[in-house]
Amino acid sequence: MGDSRWPRGFDPEVRRLRGFRTELRELAMRMTELGLDPAGLTATGERMGRPAWSAAGRFLNSYQSVLDRFRAEYLDSAELLASAALLAPGSPRLDRLRLLLIDDVQDLPRGALDLVRSIARRGVPVIAAGDPDVSGSGYRGGGLELLARPEQLLGATGARLLRLDVSHRQPAALRAFTQAVTERIGTAGAVGHRAAASPEPGGAILRIEGESRARELAAVARRLREAHLLEGVAWKDMAVVVRSGSLVPLVERALRLGEVPVRTSAAGTPVRESLAARHLLLATAAALGARELDAALCEELLLGPLGGLDRIAVRRLRLALRTEELAGGGVRGSDELLAEALAAPERLATVDSPQARRAAKLARSLERLRERAERSSVEELLWSLWERSGLAEIWGAQSAGSGPTAVEANRHLDGVVALFEAARRFAERSPDGSAPEFVEEMLLADVPEDTLAPQAAEHAVLVTTPPGVVGREFEVVAVAGLQEGVWPNRRLRGAIFAPQELAEAVDGIGGGIVDRRREVLGDELRMLALAVSRARALLVLSCTANDEEEPSPFLRLLPPGTPVQAGAAERPFTLRGLVGRLRREATGGVLEAGPGGPSSEPVLSARAGGAARALARLAAADAVGAHPDGWYGLAQPSTVHPLVDLDGVNAEGEPNRVAVSPSAIDTFETCPLHWFLDRVGGGSSNVSSGLGTIIHDVMEHADSTDVERLWAGVDARWPELVIEAGWQEAAERRKARSLTEALAEYLQDFERGGGELLGAETGFEIADGRARLRGTIDRVERGADGTVVIVDLKTGRSVPSAAAMVEHPQLAAYQLAVDAGAVPAVPEGAELGGAKLVIVSSGVRGKRYREPVQQRFDEERREAFRARVQAAAEGMAGRVFLARIDEHCLAPHAFGDCKVHVIGEVSG
Repeated sequence: MGDSRWPRGFDPEVRRLRGFRTELRELAMRMTELGLDPAGLTATGERMGRPAWSAAGRFLNSYQSVLDRFRAEYLDSAELLASAALLAPGSPRLDRLRLLLIDDVQDLPRGALDLVRSIARRGVPVIAAGDPDVSGSGYRGGGLELLARPEQLLGATGARLLRLDVSHRQPAALRAFTQAVTERIGTAGAVGHRAAASPEPGGAILRIEGESRARELAAVARRLREAHLLEGVAWKDMAVVVRSGSLVPLVERALRLGEVPVRTSAAGTPVRESLAARHLLLATAAALGARELDAALCEELLLGPLGGLDRIAVRRLRLALRTEELAGGGVRGSDELLAEALAAPERLATVDSPQARRAAKLARSLERLRERAERSSVEELLWSLWERSGLAEIWGAQSAGSGPTAVEANRHLDGVVALFEAARRFAERSPDGSAPEFVEEMLLADVPEDTLAPQAAEHAVLVTTPPGVVGREFEVVAVAGLQEGVWPNRRLRGAIFAPQELAEAVDGIGGGIVDRRREVLGDELRMLALAVSRARALLVLSCTANDEEEPSPFLRLLPPGTPVQAGAAERPFTLRGLVGRLRREATGGVLEAGPGGPSSEPVLSARAGGAARALARLAAADAVGAHPDGWYGLAQPSTVHPLVDLDGVNAEGEPNRVAVSPSAIDTFETCPLHWFLDRVGGGSSNVSSGLGTIIHDVMEHADSTDVERLWAGVDARWPELVIEAGWQEAAERRKARSLTEALAEYLQDFERGGGELLGAETGFEIADGRARLRGTIDRVERGADGTVVIVDLKTGRSVPSAAAMVEHPQLAAYQLAVDAGAVPAVPEGAELGGAKLVIVSSGVRGKRYREPVQQRFDEERREAFRARVQAAAEGMAGRVFLARIDEHCLAPHAFGDCKVHVIGEVSG
C-alpha cells in the first residue's frame, strides 16, 4: 500500500492498521457487487468528492494487476457471486433446478441477491424467508427493506408476501422480550411480523452482574453447568453470544476455566496466537538471527514453556548474574548479562542454581539450532527444538486428565500440531524458502493458516458473535459483555472508506449524519434481537458493573422483576469447587466438646464431620484435591529449632551470639515477621535502593565537592540500574541529579565550616552479651570545635520526628560503638558530639538537605539502648516470629514482605 497518491492523513502508520485493511476489503467487495471496476471506483470518488475512494480505486487497480499475473483463476466471494449471476440465465447446469429455498434472506449481500434474481428470471420458483429485525450483517450490504417488496427482492412479478402470526420457537416470556427489542428498531418497510405471539407459556430470563469481567463470566459458566447437570440440557444446545469477535477468545478461556466445553464459530486462529507455537517460533527466530536476542526476548522465552521459569526465578537468575559481574569488577546491567547467558550456554556454568540450569538447557537448545541452521529444513529445526524441550511427555500426560490443566495442555498440543502442519505446507509451497522467512511469516500473520484442532460440535457450548447464530436455535442462550460503549457500539461504520455508502452514491441516493447514527443504533438492536431470539427456554444477559464499567442501556428493556444474580456469588459448580467447599468446611468447622464435657476430647461439628465423610468418598474415587495428603499447610515444619542456639558454643569455644546490624533493630521491633522474611528470603530491591547505593558510593570516594565531579561518579555507575521504561529512567535521572546537588552542597558547607573527615565507610563490631553488633558508618567527622560527630547519609524521603531521633536505633548503635572504642577512625580521647542524619532528598531553611541530630548519650540512655540490643538479639535467635498487624501491613508503599500475612489469596 505504498502508493504516494493516498490522501493526506493516510500515512503508513494508518495503512498498517487492521481496521484500514478491513474497510478497504469491504469497499472492494461492494465495488464488485455494484459492477464497478477500479477505474469506476476512482471516477465515482472524484464525482462525489471522496478522495479516499479515488485512492482506493488506484490501489485496487494496481493490486488486481499484480494478482492477475499469478492467481488469474482465483476469485474472491464478491467476484464469484457476480460471475455466477452473469452465467445463471443461460447455464445448462441449472436446467434441473425446480425450487430455490432461501432462509435469512435479510443477510444476503447484494451480489447474492443478483444471483437469486437471475435464477428467478429462469422461471424457477423461489421461496425466501427472513426477518428484517434480526439481521447480523445489515451494515455489510444486506437488503433489509427488500422483504417488504417481494417483487423487487426476486425480480419477478406475481410474488406474494406471507407473514407468520405465531412464534414457534420462543415461549411467551422470551418472545415478549424479543418484541421489546424489535419495537425500538426503525422500520424497514414492514412491521406486521412483529405482532407474532407465542401460544406457549413459560421461558425464563436471568440477569447477571459481576464486579469484574472474570466474576461475570464465572457466573455465566456456573449457570451453564447447572443447566447441563441439573436440567439435562446438552452442551450443544447452549450458546454464548458476544458483540465482537475480539471478545470470543476471552469468553472461551473463562468458560474453559469453569469446566465448560467450548467451541467457536471462528474460521481459525493464527498459529502465533498459540502460546506453545509462538514460543517455538520465537526461539527459532532468536537462534537463526531473525529476531535480536535482547533482554526482553530472553525474559519472554524464559517465562514461557521452553524456559519453564516464573518471574521470581528470572529475578533470582538476574541477581546471580549481576553478583558475579560485580565480583569480577564489571558494571554491566542484568539485561546485558541475561542476553549474553542465553547466547552462550557456558556463561551459566558458574551459577549453581535450579533456574540457571533451566536457562542453560534453553541456551543449549538455541545453540543446537544455530549449529544445524545451514543444513536443516524449518521442519527439522522445529522438531529438534520440540524434542529437546521434553514438553511432549509433560503435556501428553496432562491432557489425559480433566479440568483446566488438561484443557490448557490440549490447547498447547493443538498449537504445536498446527505449527508443524504450517511448516509442511510452507515447504511444499516454497521449496526454496528459508527457515527465517517461514518464522517471520508466522509471527507476523494475522490471517489463520488453519483451525488449530477439529471442534466437536456435539459436546460443546458455542461461543460466537450474532452472525454466528443465524439459522440456529438453542435451549439456553447467554448474551455476555453487555456494556456501555461495547453493545451498543455507536461508532459510525466505515469511518475511513464508508463502503456502505458506495451503493447510495452509485444509485444517486444521499444520506445525512443523523440518519447514519440512527442506522448504527438500528444495526446494534438487530444484532441483539438476533441473539436473544435464538433462545428456546432460558435467556441469560450478563454485564460487569463497577466504578469504571457500566451496564448497557439495552438491559433497561428487561421486564420488571427480572431476577438479578451477582457474579460468582456462589462457589463454582464444578468438582473442584465442591472439593474446595468441603475442605473449607472440614478444616474450618467449629469444634464441639465431647460427651464427657469441656475437658473431654473435642469432636468435629456435624457439618464438618459430614464434609469430612464426603471428602473421603471423593478421595476413594480419586477426585483431585480430596485426599489430605495433597493439601497445603498440613506438612510438618522442616525444623522447630531456633535460628541461633544461645546456650551453645561455636567452633572456637565461644558462646553463640546473634549478628545484629543497626538498621535491622528498628525493622525487627516494627515487625519480627518482616525481618525474618527479609533475612531468610533475601529481601527485595528496587531502583530507589540501587540509586541510594550509588549515592553512598559517590560520597565515600568523593575527592571533590564539585557537583559535576560528583555527578560524573553517579553517571559512571548508572548502567548498573535496571529501569524498564524510558520515562522512568528520565525521572530517576532527575531524582539522582537532585540528590547529587544536595550532597555536593552539604560537602561544600562542611568544608567551608572547617570540618575534617576522619573516616568514610568505617566498619565496626562489638560482642556484647547475646549480640554481635556490627555495621558500617558512612562518615566520621570532626567539627571546627574538635568534637567528633557520626554521620549517616539518607536518600529516602522519610524524615524522622524529633522524638524518633532520640531513640533512633541506627545512630544509637553507632554511638555505642564509639563508646566501646570499636571505631578506628575516632581518635582516642576525642569528645563525641553525638550523631546525625544527612537527608539529601529534601531540604529545610534554604538548604537542599536536612540534618536531624541525636544528642550525645549519657550513661542511662546507653544502658537502655544496650538492653534494646539484647532484647532484639534474643528475639532474632528464636523460632517463632510474629506478624504485628499495623499500618505497615496495608499501606501500599510501606514496609513490604510481611504483607503476605494479610493477603486473602494466601492467608484465606
